[in-house]
Amino acid sequence: MTTLILDRPDYHLCLQDGLLHLSHPERNTRLFPLGDLERIVIGQGITLNSDLLLRLAENGIELIAVGRRGCAHLFNPQTPPNALRLLQYRVTLQEDSRAKLVMQLITARREGQNRVLKRLHAEPLPPLPAEIHHSLMLDEAHLSHHYWQAWHHALPDSGFQGRQRQPPCDPINALLSLSSTLEDQALIRPLLAEGFDINLGLHHSTGYRRHSLLLDIKELTRATLENHILDLWQQHQLTAEHFTHNDSACRLTRQGQQIFYTDWFSWLASRRQDLRRLARLCRHLLEREARHV
Repeated sequence: MTTLILDRPDYHLCLQDGLLHLSHPERNTRLFPLGDLERIVIGQGITLNSDLLLRLAENGIELIAVGRRGCAHLFNPQTPPNALRLLQYRVTLQEDSRAKLVMQLITARREGQNRVLKRLHAEPLPPLPAEIHHSLMLDEAHLSHHYWQAWHHALPDSGFQGRQRQPPCDPINALLSLSSTLEDQALIRPLLAEGFDINLGLHHSTGYRRHSLLLDIKELTRATLENHILDLWQQHQLTAEHFTHNDSACRLTRQGQQIFYTDWFSWLASRRQDLRRLARLCRHLLEREARHV
């Protein structure tokens, strides 16, 4: 199955005799059988009609639109007929249960980050205090500063000074931000398949512009994600030549995008089973905690 990546503006996508029709004012027209496609990734400035959107959904073909500040994802969600959401609401409203799960989340994140720091030959993050509920944000900020400073010292030629999300100012920040956005899309399906409400997080505030549960669960996958970014950079699959600076932001060039997206979706395919297992584990932990509420 193929991932079709369109990063140039002014493409128009539509259906023609059951085929995907691609037209561009400066390029030859192309036709693709829908049966050969697993997903379509498009950038800004590309148009398509609703008939195509409906046919993509009918055929189970993902559509991912990536912009500078966000990402849109079209797919057919499959949610089970279980009561997990009711348990999720109940646990979220119980402060003791919620605090317990948040501590498990933060501890798991710290352990993952320490594995990354070990790879970078950096000092590990200090242990968390036994009682941090009243100073949680302060403690997290301290750990985050320690962590990203280790990246700064380990990657002196990358231009990385610290974590800056929007706009990313160097290649490492650009890769971190783009990978984090795509990780949202990777996690949505397995979480919905287990029955979670992805809008209701335990640690991150509900109402944030992204689904707060995704932000929670990404704490569990971020070490894997960040290790992969280090692989791309340290193995020179992506270098400074694959990035461009404009409007005070650092972005992948077209060649860089082709390398990154090809690698990303290949890597994602190898992780799908792990992500399903992670979603299942989160469901079991929530169900176990709900029995004590």
